[in-house]
Order: sequence, then C-alpha cells, then structure tokens
Amino acid sequence: MNTLQHVLLSMLLVLVVYLTFQNQQLHAALQQGQQASAASVTAALTPLTEKLDAIHGVTSKLGKAADDAAEQKLTALQKRLNLYKTLSVVNQAEQLRAEGKGVPAAEKLATTKKPLWEAGETFADKKARLQGLMNPIDKLVSAWKGGDTNTNVAAIRKEIEAVLGELGND
Repeated sequence: MNTLQHVLLSMLLVLVVYLTFQNQQLHAALQQGQQASAASVTAALTPLTEKLDAIHGVTSKLGKAADDAAEQKLTALQKRLNLYKTLSVVNQAEQLRAEGKGVPAAEKLATTKKPLWEAGETFADKKARLQGLMNPIDKLVSAWKGGDTNTNVAAIRKEIEAVLGELGND
C-alpha cells in the first residue's frame, strides 16, 4: 500500500503543479485582458469626454448669455416700472391740486424731478423729453406754492404717458 500511496501522492502532486501552472496562466491572461479592455475603454471614452467638455462649455456660454439677456430685460422693465411710479406721483399731486392743497401738491410734484431726470439718463433716446419736464415742473411748483392752483399737470402727464407708450413698443 505504500507504493500505491506513493503513486497516488505523486499523481496528486503532479495534478497540483499542473493546476497551479494553469491557474497562473489563466490569471496572466485575465490580467492582460483587463489591461487591454481598460486601454480600449479609455481610448473610447477620451474623445467622448472631450466632446462632453466642449458641449458643457457651449451650454455654459449659452446659459450665461441667456441669463445676461434676461437680466437686461428685467432691468429695463424695472426702469419702466419706476417711470410708471413717477406718473402715479404726478397724478397724486394733481389730485391734491384739485382738492385745493397747493403746497402739498407742489411738494409731491417736486419729488418727481429726480426720478424723471434719472429716467432721462436711463432712456437716452428720451432724455431731452424727460429732462425737459424740469422747467414745467418748476413753474407748477412755484405757482402752486404761491396759491395759483389753476394750472394742472396735463402737459407733464401727457409727455410721460407718450414716453411710456413708446417704451412699451420698443
């Protein structure tokens, strides 16, 4: 039995050596396949990554341009709204004048000068018209403070409304 065991152990040893060798070859082939696969995937993904970076750059620029355009539009709308508020103050001054309250009406009307001047700076093509309202406002303020409330703000209101109408069509 000793010989039989020796033969079996020898065969087992040969089998273990054979399986170890096969395992090493399989492991080497697998590692080589993984390296080739990784290189292949890297080669395929590199151009895609570059394209995605380019797309990201373009979309970022477009997004910024859209944000800038929206911001400019919002700013223009805000400035028009400020001009509407100024028109409202002119109407409030007219209401006070109609009620015979000349001094409060004059003070209210005087507060419209700065916003109208700034609107003239904002809307350059309307500058002469808006800033040209300073003299009529000064005359009305002086008259109303002096007790003469016969003159109304119709000309001032008409000019502001005309400018607003033109801005609404731009």
